[in-house]
Amino acid sequence: MNFEGYQVRPVRTKDWVTFHCQRCGACCRHLEQKVMLESLDAFRLAKFLKKRGDDVTGMDDVLDRYATPVPLAEGYPIFVLQVAGSEDACIFLKDGGCSVYEARPRVCRLYPFTVSPGTKGRDFEYLLCTEAPHHFADGRVLVNDWMYQNFKREDKEFVKQEYDFARDIGRCLRQLSSSRLSQALFPILYYLYSNYDLEKPFLPQYDRNLDSLIKELRELINGR
Repeated sequence: MNFEGYQVRPVRTKDWVTFHCQRCGACCRHLEQKVMLESLDAFRLAKFLKKRGDDVTGMDDVLDRYATPVPLAEGYPIFVLQVAGSEDACIFLKDGGCSVYEARPRVCRLYPFTVSPGTKGRDFEYLLCTEAPHHFADGRVLVNDWMYQNFKREDKEFVKQEYDFARDIGRCLRQLSSSRLSQALFPILYYLYSNYDLEKPFLPQYDRNLDSLIKELRELINGR
């Protein structure tokens, strides 16, 4: 998730946080370029929409219809959810509710919490988003329980791989000449967002794709 424009503070898994979802849809509005659609998110959405009967055959369809590419300084794009209307509401907000709730992106699943790379031997740091104070009027949630319910093993493994991948791809791209950077765009998009079978588990495919991508980037560095 892009933290720009968000107020966050660190929390521990043993912390209790005052929180109660008001089901008002406020966290689904004013989201322009704020909700990143990761590879696993796009995979789950494509699988969900296909099963629902939508005309979706793969992740490409999800990205083409519901996401917008945003270029990073490193030379490749990420994808963010499209927004609609005067309130910049999520493209999937329909009649005041999420129309893809079962397959909602990780950032939505974890809200009002999010995660960042861990330090001091920890895999993750946990953060509380506090930009919508009306959410914190009553009720209590234990951070550990929230993560247990919403941050599953597949998500954790994906996020850890993604952190490592971001460092590896950054190192590779910094070694490429400007003329070869444009050649890196296609394999990046292909291996991160296209080369997946929706009927097979995601993580083994992601791991295979990352290995193939890094191999191709290194070949570009070596001038092949």
